[in-house]
This record gives sequence, C-alpha cells and structure tokens, in this order.
Amino acid sequence: MQETKVLTNRVGRYEPLDLDAYKALGGLQGLRQALAGKPELVIEQIKASGLTGRGGAGFPTGLKWAFAAQQKQQPKYFICNADEGELGTFKDKVLLDGDPWLVLEGILIAAYAIGAEQAYIYIKSEYKKTVRLWEKLAAHAKKAGLLGKKILGSTPLAAGLQVVRARGPYIAGEEFALIASLEARRAMSRIKPPYPSEVGLFGKPTVVNNVETIANVPAIMAIGPDAYRKTGVVDDRGTRLFSLSGDVKKSGVYELEMGAGTLQEFIDEFGGGTANGQPIKAVQPGGGTSPFLAGDSLGCKLTTQSIREAGSSIGTAAVIVYEQGRSAVDIVKGLLDFYGVESCGRCAPCRLGAIKMKQIIRRLLTGKGAAENLQQLRQIGKASVAASTCGMGQAFPLPVLSALELFPEDFEAAVVKSRDREFSGRRNGDPKLPYRSGLT
Repeated sequence: MQETKVLTNRVGRYEPLDLDAYKALGGLQGLRQALAGKPELVIEQIKASGLTGRGGAGFPTGLKWAFAAQQKQQPKYFICNADEGELGTFKDKVLLDGDPWLVLEGILIAAYAIGAEQAYIYIKSEYKKTVRLWEKLAAHAKKAGLLGKKILGSTPLAAGLQVVRARGPYIAGEEFALIASLEARRAMSRIKPPYPSEVGLFGKPTVVNNVETIANVPAIMAIGPDAYRKTGVVDDRGTRLFSLSGDVKKSGVYELEMGAGTLQEFIDEFGGGTANGQPIKAVQPGGGTSPFLAGDSLGCKLTTQSIREAGSSIGTAAVIVYEQGRSAVDIVKGLLDFYGVESCGRCAPCRLGAIKMKQIIRRLLTGKGAAENLQQLRQIGKASVAASTCGMGQAFPLPVLSALELFPEDFEAAVVKSRDREFSGRRNGDPKLPYRSGLT
C-alpha cells in the first residue's frame, strides 16, 4: 500500500502564511477555474465528481450545495466545520496547519457556488495555535484581495471570513449544534427537517462542510470531475485521510485512495503492527462511535460499503486499534467516560442512556454487577439509537452493543467476578457487599 497525496501533497512544503509559495505550488488554480464559470456549473462539477462528506455522514456535497443555492432567501452562509471532536480523529488539523490556503480556497469556491457573502470557520477549542494561525491567515488573505469584495478581480465573488474558536462540547460538531453555538446559544441539535440548507445560521440558508470535504474542492475544480473520479472506487471517489491510533507502533495520518487495501494491511503497513506484538483484539474503523470489528472482518476493504458490510462504519476514517490482553469492558468504559458526559441534554434516551450505561459498566468493573445488567445495556443502547435526534445519541451505544456481541466472555467474566466478590463478602460476614442488580 502506498499513500496517494492529493490533499496533503503541499503539507510541509511551504510556510503556512506564504501565499506566494502556495501559488507557486499550484494553489488558486481551482478558484480561478470556478470563477471562470457560473455558480451552477461549479455545483454540477462537484456533483459529477462524486464527492461525499468526510465528517462522518457521507452526504453528497454537490447535492447539499444545490439545496442551498436554490433557496431565494438572503443572505446565505457557509460554515467550515473544523471542530473534529470524534475520538481518534486528528486529520483536519494536518490540513488546517499544513496547507491552510487550500482550505480557504475551498471555502471561497463553496461561497461562490451557493451565493454566500459571509463564511465562518469553527475551529476546535483545543487547537489554540491553529486558531491564531487562521486569524493571521484571514488578515493576510484580506490584504491580498482574497477576502472582501471583487476577489481575484471577480465582481461575482465577495466574501468575508470569521474565525471562531469552538466552545468545547463534542456535540458542537453536529451541524445544528454548531449553528446554535455560533448564534451564542447552547450547542444543541434539533429535529430535521428543516435542514440547514433551508433554515440555518440566523434562520437563513446555510451549508456546513467538514475541513477535509472542502479541501477536495480546489482539486476537483482544477483537474475536472472526470479526472477526480479516476481515484477511488464506485460510490467512493477520491482519497481519504485515515487517522491511525491506539495499540500500534506508529500512529499518524495517512492519505489513501479509497479501496487501496484492507483494514488489516493498513494497520500492518502504516502502523507497524500492534504496540506489544500481540494479535489484534478489535478495531474501530471510523472513530470512537463506530462498532468494533474483529477476526476475519479486518480483511474488509477500505471503502464505505465494505466496512459497512463487515458490520461497522467508516465515519471519520479514524482507525483505533486494540490488541489482545485488553478487556472489552475496560475499552467500553474508556469510551463511555467520554461520551457519558457529552450529551447536549435534548433527548432523554441519550441524556439518561449515556449516564446509565456508564454506571452499569462501572458496576461491572467494581465487582457490583449482575447478569441482568448486560441485558439492560442492550435495552438502553438500542433505545438511544432508535429515539435520539442527532448522530451522537444514535451512535455512542454502537461500540457497546458490538462489544457485547463480539466479546460476551469479557462481560460474563465481569459478572462472575461480581458474584465471587459478593459470595466472599457474605461468607466473611461483610455487610458492605450486598448483591444488587439495580442501577443506583
């Protein structure tokens, strides 16, 4: 397997604020090509390229733009979502820091296509240096005539950019929660429809795209959709930035053509195998909310469809590896320690379910669990998946549910340990160790 560097080919090759160096490396060709045609043509080219969202949902980018462009209301807004909060995901930072002009170029093309005169980039709160870099970049861009009126001398394109440091919560990565945060409200999702392309920021038509998604746009405009479609596979065009972490010898971000190899090959060749040389126990191929894969499933191709057929999702393409010797109960506890406090609170199945599932896992690990707790985990998890409004409530239980199916022995061992602890306590006359199955 080899990297196919389309998005990352300039990373590390120029100083991030040096616009002339970016131009010398082929920068702004996509924007010039876009401005040479009408906005409708840009949207048709993005549609023809087959580009889909890289933030987890995988929605067709051109279709999203078309919905917003069709709206009659003004003004319209474009938001670049740089709040990569999914566990194991650190790909967007590579582009934000290593080739920021590419991301800005994509933002400007998107603004032109949908008719937006104001754009925002919403950057993860922990990326403090990145926020400062982008504030400087915005100032440089304005002086260079890339922000404001008549960009590149083109009358049709006028756009401003506001750099916003995210407010912190995981849920702010969801598009409606992000919009609420930009409006200085509590970051919470809402029922769809209407979608942001109809009623978004300040009640106006809005498009929200992930950093990696928007970074593909200049390349598509520069080389054309037909050339772009030559990379990847049917229904999965282009490349993806795969974040690799967990129990591997070498973590990092790698750009691969979709379908270039299998999940197992990727881990072995780019991660150097597991950290301690143990066999792989499980892998999350799409970040912390993706179901676990194990055994023969690791032979699935690095495509959306193949990973789905194996029983998981590609999500943000954040591959997290767990080696043998780790209990699935411990792994799940780590995930729920994070997601258990990240619910926005809107939906009861998510708000309460995350807390209850976290409590049950804690009981199992402290010797206070019971057999019926495993069924309770399943019931609570399935209820949250079925009844939650947004992706968090629908997704955070998935790794727990998959762990119960793939590694029942780990959970049963925790139940047996609880029984042994209870029996020992009763035998020794310890009144502090009653056998309880409740959730308190």
